[in-house]
Amino acid sequence: MAEKHYNIDYLTETVKILGGVKERSYEYFRSVPDGGTIVDLGCGTGQDVLNMARIFEGSHFNLIGIDHDPNMIKKGHELADTDTGITFLLADVATIPLSDTSANGIRMERLVQHVPNPLGLFTEVYRVLHGDGVVVVVESDWKSLSFYNGDLAVSDKINDYLSAQKVNNGRAAQSLSTYLNTTGFRNIAIAVQPFVLTRYQDACTYLWIDKMIDEMLTLHLIDEKEHKDFIEAQKHADETGYFSCSMNIVTVSAIK
Repeated sequence: MAEKHYNIDYLTETVKILGGVKERSYEYFRSVPDGGTIVDLGCGTGQDVLNMARIFEGSHFNLIGIDHDPNMIKKGHELADTDTGITFLLADVATIPLSDTSANGIRMERLVQHVPNPLGLFTEVYRVLHGDGVVVVVESDWKSLSFYNGDLAVSDKINDYLSAQKVNNGRAAQSLSTYLNTTGFRNIAIAVQPFVLTRYQDACTYLWIDKMIDEMLTLHLIDEKEHKDFIEAQKHADETGYFSCSMNIVTVSAIK
């Protein structure tokens, strides 16, 4: 079975290149009143919950991290230790375990791409948010992934595999405004930031390109020659100083 496109190590590594995007996503919650509740859906290891606790120290926010993976929630508890004002809940985000209008802010980072029913998720988010509450969504636009070395036909196959097969909802980033409009949100704003990687190893670390192309070979989506030639082209570009690949990260905010 193909490996899901994230784990604890992967999430830890991607923090290194997404730090700026993460910090900007927290800023949307500056309008939340003291004592308000902010929820991080699909919180993973809880690092963003901890970051917000530090940044908003003194605002006495109730910070809640929710994830369906018990290993992620366990790690969140370990990282939070005795940090007060933080709660981690093990739950499926399809049915958020919070009452109507109980949250002032909801954050989702690289979650929608994994959800089979995104409109159902946004309907739940709308239900849980208080009037004038803010939602912030950060997503990887897998369809925008581009390589500037090697066989373009293979690059296209990698792009298609990630956006249409490997990632459950790989084009989620391009549909966020539609989801928000459909579920009744207003004041929608979009920010797009391209990330450019200039080392092949970074593409393997942060995008799992080596894992993906190996999976594609196993699934007979590419043949042995395409697999070998593509990797050799990337490594040659890396060794001679012109390797490059890029992908967009999209941040969308809205008000209930």
